Amino acid sequence: MISNDKSEKIKEIWNNFQGANQMVLDTKGNELPNIDELRQEAIKDLSKIITQFKNRTLSLGEFKTSIDSYNKKNNLWGFTAIKGQFFFNQLTKNLDDEGIRRIELLLKDTISEPKDLKDALTKIDKLEKHCLNIYSKANDKRLVANPKSVAYFLSYFWQIADNTQWPIYYTATLQSFEQIGLWEEKSSQRENYKQFYELNEEIKELLSKQTKSTISNWDVEHAFWYFRGNPNKKVGDEKVTKKIIEKPDTIDAVNNVIVSASFDLTDYIIPRVSKLVELGKATDKSSTQKGYEYEKLVAEVFGQLDFEVESLGQGTGRNPDAILKFREENTAFIVDAKAYNGGFSLGTSDRAIREYINYHCPKLLRNGYKKIGFIIVSNDFRDNFDDFVNSITWDTDIKRFILLTSEALLYLLAFKTKNRLSLGTVIESLISFGNPITANKIIDKFDDV
Repeated sequence: MISNDKSEKIKEIWNNFQGANQMVLDTKGNELPNIDELRQEAIKDLSKIITQFKNRTLSLGEFKTSIDSYNKKNNLWGFTAIKGQFFFNQLTKNLDDEGIRRIELLLKDTISEPKDLKDALTKIDKLEKHCLNIYSKANDKRLVANPKSVAYFLSYFWQIADNTQWPIYYTATLQSFEQIGLWEEKSSQRENYKQFYELNEEIKELLSKQTKSTISNWDVEHAFWYFRGNPNKKVGDEKVTKKIIEKPDTIDAVNNVIVSASFDLTDYIIPRVSKLVELGKATDKSSTQKGYEYEKLVAEVFGQLDFEVESLGQGTGRNPDAILKFREENTAFIVDAKAYNGGFSLGTSDRAIREYINYHCPKLLRNGYKKIGFIIVSNDFRDNFDDFVNSITWDTDIKRFILLTSEALLYLLAFKTKNRLSLGTVIESLISFGNPITANKIIDKFDDV
């Protein structure tokens, strides 16, 4: 039962949401116009994909790929983040034929809409126990599905089946509940979803009485996302500060776009490397000195990502700045760091890049590195590199050419630390993005929802 003082806070959160003309914000504070209408349309498409999987028209792999592809184009529920598609990928990774058969049966059962709350909790329990069994035995827990993602993952599919019945277990909503003293974490996903569901129902009933209208799961979700995504809100006597932390001045946004995550970047990276973006913009150093320091810092960040790093760069002749190696997967990257104030443009670098590739690729191939990529790191990129990238990947042994912003590299390191990502997962994400890879793309993939 929600206490009177908490009820008043909930009403004030709703009134603030109403006062903003029910502006809907995502978990990062970005406005989402017409989201309910877009979701209704998307539900029709997603329901067809889910039905095809249940009817065996789509294999497990095809189902996973179809869901991933659709949500990347229509990211209306945050499923592209770590508790959605990332969890799905980990759940179905490295399975033999028997493992695929078992997980198919388990998923067909658990993602199907529950008959009632008791059935929902049973489904959560089944998938949670499956994940816990694997998680407890894993030597490297970064490589397996995290059991704490189960409630979000399943409730996403249940909401596709009936959005009026099933609220999605968003971390962002829980943090809002916690912020006003409504939430106390339990020991299992089953217990947590029960608490969340019942609390959500009570809030809907409370607001329905106040407004004398039907309040939906989406209404509650949007109101609390608005509350969480807006700074300087006052609820009762408390001043609620924005939990989505803007980057500090030393890690300014590229292209003046404010990029925010659900945590403070500097909590997860050391002060030395946090100055990478600032260093790339510096005007108080010679270009040679700035370039040297920037190259060394870029190499250091890649080392903290767990790559084996061979630093080259200035003083070693016509060389790239570093070679990154990951022997476990026979993967290597040639890295060139560009500390340019106005952003990197290709210019005369075309010839130098091809020289680096022609010299280092044969050596890497002889040493057993079968998958070789090229990474350019810079604060920003001014040109459209598509034709050049296509030419490199067609004419050379480079399989993936990556344009990576300094800020994206720092966020990748932060998420690696925060979410205990394996190097294999880091590489998998790097090769999956389109160019250029910005902080926004990293945050959208790995931040909690």
